[in-house]
Amino acid sequence: MSACLKFFAVASIDATQQGALASWLRRAETQAASIACRLYEAKAFRATLQEIRPLSCDADPSVFVPQLQALAAAAGVAVVFVPAPPGCRVSGATQWLSPDRALIALSLRHKTNDHLWFTLFHEAGHILKHGKKATFVDGLDGVDEEHEAEADRFAADQLIPPAAALKLQGLRSEQEVKDAATGLGIAPGIVVGRMQHEGWLQRTHLNGLKVSYHWPEVQSDD
Repeated sequence: MSACLKFFAVASIDATQQGALASWLRRAETQAASIACRLYEAKAFRATLQEIRPLSCDADPSVFVPQLQALAAAAGVAVVFVPAPPGCRVSGATQWLSPDRALIALSLRHKTNDHLWFTLFHEAGHILKHGKKATFVDGLDGVDEEHEAEADRFAADQLIPPAAALKLQGLRSEQEVKDAATGLGIAPGIVVGRMQHEGWLQRTHLNGLKVSYHWPEVQSDD
């Protein structure tokens, strides 16, 4: 069990979660096998994230997912979307399939665009910052808090740079948020999510600016 916990980069996990998680990761690996990737290059992947970022403005997964996958694959990262099975509350995961090829798996557990894009960039942070030995799994209890906090900060800063984030504190109206998002080149829902997370906006406000994705054949386990 200790070896399994180290592999999943968590402190504890029950048997039900362990089996569901292993099944989910296996499905992600199988899907990733069908994605042709170039050899991983950190510099190229970091630059690619800035090309991926504007894709958040598209509300249709059938449009942005193929583009996202193609851009990431060109930098050596296979991105797959695999719904989490019952009993598995994982949000996303990162692991290395080989020294030159990484995997980002997204579970689609959270359907709104602020959650999805933050999770994607969070997983990208693990790839760029945390080595190639551990599999990082997000959404479970007992995760490596230091690494998770670092990945959270990476995601927040990549989506909305710190200097720009400070300017969000005074926004109140829907139009102000839309204008800010346009200036940042990201979806308004991401701006709303960040403001809510920071406590600059009540969680009941402006949720209409978030996009709820509709994924084919995806069943919620919440």
